[in-house]
Amino acid sequence: MAQDPAIRTVAVVLFEGFTVLDAYGPIQAFSSCRWRQADGTQRRFFQTMTLGVRPGPVRSGDGPATVVDHAFDDAPPWDILVVPGGFGTRALVNDAAFLDRLGRASGRSAVTSTVCTGSALLARTGRLDGRPATSNKIAWDWVVQQGPRVRWQRRARWVDDGDMLTSSGVSAGIDMILALIARLNGRDMAVAAARNMEYVWNEDASNDPFA
Repeated sequence: MAQDPAIRTVAVVLFEGFTVLDAYGPIQAFSSCRWRQADGTQRRFFQTMTLGVRPGPVRSGDGPATVVDHAFDDAPPWDILVVPGGFGTRALVNDAAFLDRLGRASGRSAVTSTVCTGSALLARTGRLDGRPATSNKIAWDWVVQQGPRVRWQRRARWVDDGDMLTSSGVSAGIDMILALIARLNGRDMAVAAARNMEYVWNEDASNDPFA
């Protein structure tokens, strides 16, 4: 009997002022990866939880709140870390305690991914030093100041550097995560996830119309 495929855990970082689609776009892409079991029920290849400074509701920059499941220091193990952006990053780049927690969380992850200005936060931890990365093009000038040792790539929808992935603004995070799904589980799975979302996937990381 064939074994069930491995289920990876995704941890999404939340903070006051995060952008909703930065977090929920990747969540939707991961949750759209499913397989049908012998009894006809469906299971997912990825399970998702949320991380933050403390458990409880966190207000997004777009209005709705989302609940933090686990504090950074008390969370169960995970495989993939997702760091969204948003206007809240402007204050957090100067929050040493938050950046320390984020850096350690990235160190615990097999893969760390950032969406939009989430790369500014990761850059401030030093985890992107010497590595290629990208970010939101509207906030570009501010973001690159947060990581002078990062090899910033302006014309990139996303950048895949193995265990570190960074994307351009907001919806680019979905393209990046679908590319990660393709790497981990095959392109057919990523195509199926995009179809489940009725999403037109931009598969070309260099195709960045906003650069």
